[in-house]
Amino acid sequence: MKSNVALLMFFNIVFVVVSIPVLAHHGTNISYDHSKPTTLKGTVTEFVWRNPHAQLYFDVKDESGNVVHWAGELNSPGVLTGQGWTRKMFVPGDEVTLSVFPSKAGAPVGVVDRSKPIISNGKEVVPAGRNVD
Repeated sequence: MKSNVALLMFFNIVFVVVSIPVLAHHGTNISYDHSKPTTLKGTVTEFVWRNPHAQLYFDVKDESGNVVHWAGELNSPGVLTGQGWTRKMFVPGDEVTLSVFPSKAGAPVGVVDRSKPIISNGKEVVPAGRNVD
């Protein structure tokens, strides 16, 4: 009987230790304001294709004509590859239009809105529903 209790305690401890990394992952609902989708038009400065999330960096002119450097968070390259994305999908100088859910902290960062298409150089390159946060 004691060995069964000890074995059960051992597996409980292992379960807790293995589960901790899951709790460490951030949630897009905490960081980004999903009630304020924002459509942005800008020029790509960099497309970073690495884990844990691909990033699209682009410059947007604000109402005053000042350039604001934005970052759009995407899903992992593995997930994006399965959806037809490539590491060369965006290159510096591409003109893009995309929708993001902006940072709740007010920084020029957002998670890309998967319900809207991404347009690059006047052409829809990612249909609505294909880009994920």
